[in-house]
Amino acid sequence: MTAVSTIDLHLHSTASDGSYPAEAVVAMAERNGVRVLALTDHDSLDGIPAAEERAKSSGIRVIPGVELSVSEAGIDVHLLAYGFDPLEKGLVAAIARYRDSRRERARKMLARLKGLGIKIALEEVEEIAHGGALGRPHVAEALMQGGHIETFQEAFQRYLGHHAPAYVPKQTVTLEEAVSVVREACGVTVLAHPGTLNRDHLIAAWAARGLDGIEVWHSKHAAADVARFKGIAKQHGLLMTGGSDYHGERTPDVSIGGVLVPETALKELDETLRARRPLRAPR
Repeated sequence: MTAVSTIDLHLHSTASDGSYPAEAVVAMAERNGVRVLALTDHDSLDGIPAAEERAKSSGIRVIPGVELSVSEAGIDVHLLAYGFDPLEKGLVAAIARYRDSRRERARKMLARLKGLGIKIALEEVEEIAHGGALGRPHVAEALMQGGHIETFQEAFQRYLGHHAPAYVPKQTVTLEEAVSVVREACGVTVLAHPGTLNRDHLIAAWAARGLDGIEVWHSKHAAADVARFKGIAKQHGLLMTGGSDYHGERTPDVSIGGVLVPETALKELDETLRARRPLRAPR
């Protein structure tokens, strides 16, 4: 797919469940004509330094980002955070806790798989993750490498999906906790891919509790979704952001820069970050 956008604010690397290291993601973004990007790994800031270093030679602007897991109304909700200080102690400590909980979750899933007669060492999963934050895709990859399943879809259907025998719920935080830690680091929070949630009626309440924006443009959003979320954002005074949600080999139909994000969205994000961090230019 030919890139159509110079802005991509939703990208993943091997710091979480992406296929490629951060510097490779930036290099691909450069080839696709992207000029502004955010690396938004799940519960991990580890890829940001490498992304920023690689971007220096290309003139690409890297906005610090992360995708946080929170629990709301009995469902898993993902929040994208942007423009924060990645060295802020409270944020760093929170991310470390989230990372530890991911490792413990993986350990419990492996214990359940062992009970089903499938033995996989935690070290195998960590090797697949290349030191990144652990997630179900890494366990699925280990199942594939061990010859227990043939596809990722089969891994989730038989073992790792909701209600499957090896599924373990995430140890998540509340929306207020996530919003608070990001604001302390002078960042903003955005509801990720709301079209996959089917919880439009809850967005107003989340906005009242501190949510700053919603991801309007996303690879899984059809034109009707974009129009709907634009209306919701305007109604509740929320920022509008967008990105491809590129993961690499796990999302072969998604390309970096493949989702058109208007310049006005970036401008409004920058203005909000400027107001939140008045003595520094937005990153």
